[in-house]
Amino acid sequence: MAQKSDTLITYNFGDNYYKAATKAAEMYKVYKKDSTWLKNTFNAKQVLIRTESFGDRKLKKLNGEYFEYENGNISLKGLYRDNKKIGLWTSFDADGKLKETKVYDQDLLNGGYNTYWKNGTPKTSGNYTDDKKTGEWKINYENGKLALKELYDAKNKVTDSSYLDMDGEPVAKADVTTEPSFPGGMKKFYMYLGKSIRYPADARNTRAQGKVYLSFLVSSNGKIEDIKVISAPHTSLAEEAIKVLQESPDWIPATLFGKPISVPYNININFTIS
Repeated sequence: MAQKSDTLITYNFGDNYYKAATKAAEMYKVYKKDSTWLKNTFNAKQVLIRTESFGDRKLKKLNGEYFEYENGNISLKGLYRDNKKIGLWTSFDADGKLKETKVYDQDLLNGGYNTYWKNGTPKTSGNYTDDKKTGEWKINYENGKLALKELYDAKNKVTDSSYLDMDGEPVAKADVTTEPSFPGGMKKFYMYLGKSIRYPADARNTRAQGKVYLSFLVSSNGKIEDIKVISAPHTSLAEEAIKVLQESPDWIPATLFGKPISVPYNININFTIS
């Protein structure tokens, strides 16, 4: 580590602490600007890959603008308030073209959601309310033709739908898109939870029980990422739910036009004391 005034530079060597600084896997530069602490992360080639804003010197509370970079261009930008995503978050492809926009409120998707093809044509469009799809959702082919239209009610249930091929003829939903799934189905997933969950002692001692509601991302390679707790009756129950999700076997990713994609997913885990 090297420190000067309000700037702190940290070199991360992984498991080997004796390499020269030029061999560091990552380098972090932290400095204070007004009442905000900014943390810039550089890769081994000292290229900026991430900028984070914190409200505290210990860098525990994300508060302010957030950026990720790829090939010198911004690949993701958004805003945190008290460690939670808020407002518009935007991502770009390697060429700097608009890729995705989504709106958060207190770390939950709330508002318009859009993705785009490389030629700028809208790919997916719809709205979220408290991390759940609501209203009309559409998916278009790259030429702009409609591939999917679904209408969701307030409980995230599809009440009307249509799925079309490139010629506008009706097809099965699976020909357009599929949802992420646990190998063997959700029954197998809940069997996994039943075998893996250990009731936290402090929650048991206080008779804390109930449902932990979570959201997470099933990535295009089936990994569970970006786990968030929507609500929980007890902190320890939330922590246990996160732990078993982090240790979950890989899922079968969702697909769009036959290719795996990353999608958000919601679930609840019920804790009861017999």
